[in-house]
Amino acid sequence: MQTNNIKVNNHDFNFGFQPSDPAFYLPTPLSELNNAVIGVEATAYLQHIIDSGPAHEPLLAALGGDPIGLKYHLEKDLDKWSENNITPLFVFDGQSVVGKDEMTLRISRESLVKTQRAWNLYGDHQPNYAVKIFGSSGSIKGHDLYRLLQEVLCKRGLTFQIAPYSACAQLVHLLELEVSGKSYIDGLMGSKELLLYDRSPEAVIICPPTVDDWENKSFRGIFRSELIEKLGVSPEILDDALLMSGTSFLPSFPPLKSENIIPQQPFTLLDAVNLRRTSEKSVTSICGQFVELLDKHDSKWLDKFRKAKIGILHAIIVQENGQVISRDYANLTSDNNDYLGLRLPPELYYYLSKELVGPRILNYFISLESIVFPTLDGVVSEEYKQLVTKSLIPLREIAAALIASRIHRVFQNKPVTMRFWFDDDLKQTLLHKSVLEQVNGKADTWGVESQQLHSWAKKTGIIAGTLSFAVLSLQEDGVPAMSRSSSRVVGLKSKHEVLSNTLYRFLHLRDYIDDQHELTGWGRALATTLRSIQPLIKEFGDVHQIEQAAILAFEMIRFGNLNARNRHPELIGGALRGSDEDKKNCMLIGRTACLLKLRHKNLGYTGPLSKNYLAFNSLVKAIQEANRDILEATIVSMFLSNQISRQESHDYGDLGRCLPLSHPINTIFGIAVTTYLDDFLKVDWTKTQREEKKSVFSEKFIPHSIKFAEDLAVAFSFFDAVYDGVKTLRDEIPATEKEEWDRAKKYLSLRR
Repeated sequence: MQTNNIKVNNHDFNFGFQPSDPAFYLPTPLSELNNAVIGVEATAYLQHIIDSGPAHEPLLAALGGDPIGLKYHLEKDLDKWSENNITPLFVFDGQSVVGKDEMTLRISRESLVKTQRAWNLYGDHQPNYAVKIFGSSGSIKGHDLYRLLQEVLCKRGLTFQIAPYSACAQLVHLLELEVSGKSYIDGLMGSKELLLYDRSPEAVIICPPTVDDWENKSFRGIFRSELIEKLGVSPEILDDALLMSGTSFLPSFPPLKSENIIPQQPFTLLDAVNLRRTSEKSVTSICGQFVELLDKHDSKWLDKFRKAKIGILHAIIVQENGQVISRDYANLTSDNNDYLGLRLPPELYYYLSKELVGPRILNYFISLESIVFPTLDGVVSEEYKQLVTKSLIPLREIAAALIASRIHRVFQNKPVTMRFWFDDDLKQTLLHKSVLEQVNGKADTWGVESQQLHSWAKKTGIIAGTLSFAVLSLQEDGVPAMSRSSSRVVGLKSKHEVLSNTLYRFLHLRDYIDDQHELTGWGRALATTLRSIQPLIKEFGDVHQIEQAAILAFEMIRFGNLNARNRHPELIGGALRGSDEDKKNCMLIGRTACLLKLRHKNLGYTGPLSKNYLAFNSLVKAIQEANRDILEATIVSMFLSNQISRQESHDYGDLGRCLPLSHPINTIFGIAVTTYLDDFLKVDWTKTQREEKKSVFSEKFIPHSIKFAEDLAVAFSFFDAVYDGVKTLRDEIPATEKEEWDRAKKYLSLRR
């Protein structure tokens, strides 16, 4: 599919006035920010750059994974900051504030309606309209791209912060902070939510810069005082109207979305102000005027509003001394758990702030609830339902048990409720207490130290601390016995010790290793595949994310998702040509390729799309996230119990980034391989013709790919490696499934 640089309006800064209105957006010369440190709300910055900035990739919602060129465009934008002598201090959201997950669910469902329409248009051969709707669907969330921005910032040596909860609350705290008589930061950049936390009359929120802003050497700001004057309201009414308009943690006031009340939709802040003016007393009084409408659309909205308002007042921030505290601790009410959530130990916040662990697993405990959010494809297949509602529950319990066993006993006894986007009535319960003893019993048998790791690394020729090393080292004579620890280890220090023991524990918890520290049948299969791909790793490094793909392949096979079944011919983008057997073989090879990363220019994707593979990608993503949670919970559990020395100067972020399963994948490689095998290749071509035609294929179907012929060979070699692993399995999978792999192997051998 051909894409153009389609711009999406940034509604975050539309308050009912034209952006050019001088009384609202006040342009200021960029030179006034010379030598300034600007606190930047990372979510708003990322959302701006992917929605309406140069990094906008309209087909991202149809492909999954990360934006292809985002890192490149982030580097370019940060170069502009440096050229203008301005230093950004990015602050990222941490754990979810009360109400945020509900809003994410609501917004994701709304986005899904748009992407379904886009897929229908694509199926009706209206690609240009489909591209536009994909690009404006709002399916891609800034907070899902934190890792990419953090990697860029680390590379450039730019410091950043991860807030305990709200980045906006933390930014306003930093703006008020003085160190040695000097302001910690000189200004704020981000979304309108900053106005809810910064209520000072002189508050100015700088809009994330556009390309034109940089070229014109000016920036645009929202001035709170000008906004109040323009609207003709008191500060209290402005705050209420901002909340009524909706935030990332509070849905908009339902009457504002009614065309009978606000004929011109979407509504603006001015509409919210006018509605708030109808009652001089409070929002409670306004709710009394719309009881019937609220009962119909959101009967608990007023309660949500009150929690949001008091939650802002008492927002949790981290002080410069590391203390995590409420902004208004002196007046904190006894029911604060209702609007702030449960509090976790400060040490956990510390590991969150250092990138060792993400917020997903910690969010289990602050609300005792976890929501499975909508997929990009919106397909609720039987295999998807089975996976997320049943098969992955034990993995989530393992992750929860690892954390709960190291913190207050109350969290061990509190079950966590799972909710699902596709069925409001369906719930599952994580009973992590039931697996505490088993999980820790396995994990605590590992405490391999540097001297042994160094010796085993020399034997295997593989660097300690990698997934390949953790698996293949256990095939060396005597290693399993030497790796068993009779007592719980304390004080692991080196990076290799930390990473290796985390991976050993993870593999044991996932049954790739047994209680004697020997590889299980699944472990031996994984080892076979990892050994087969070592030449590819040595040649290409991690450019194809092939080591991650290997563990994902066997996880997918174990859960019954990487096979030739459930081909969903009703979904666009599957194999279409040849016999039914040909289609099965092609799809199995294509699904395996979906686990890899195709090299691509820093440009938006142009090429065929596949809703079929996007649905498959959702299965991969669910399995990847569940396993990543176990990895993060494992390493954090070791820190909490002093099995890893707290006295060492660890680079926590580097440790977190070195653990596998952190890179989301897209469907491009799978689409490319399937299109090549199903739609392009002729079996009667000679070997020379096949080599010559590969460049023709890439130019026609995947024009922005890099070294496609080389990548295609990697995909085929990876399939061979997984096949070799599958062949070692005995009773772990049915014989009929092995036969599927045999047939696919023969199919591929005729087309190489």
